[in-house]
Amino acid sequence: MKILLVDDHEMVRLGLKSYFDLQDDVEVVGEASNGSQGIDLALELRPDVIVMDIVMPEMNGIDATLAILKEWHEAKILIVTSYLDNEKIMPVLDA
Repeated sequence: MKILLVDDHEMVRLGLKSYFDLQDDVEVVGEASNGSQGIDLALELRPDVIVMDIVMPEMNGIDATLAILKEWHEAKILIVTSYLDNEKIMPVLDA
């Protein structure tokens, strides 16, 4: 399984990558630190799963997720956040 990590915190990306590297059937194929980079890499690499943070600089994960799904309807995106604000999450769930 090919995974793209999109999170502005390098330590989070490092932790997730370290975990996924321990799995035999998982490969982290790219990392992005903001939504804009995430869109570019998602459309270029076409990973099996995108792990997407919500709150990031330049472009947040919600807007990035919606942009990816607009161009690539079959994308599988796992939203990861520590925020409990349902208003921020609902637009992504509706996509």
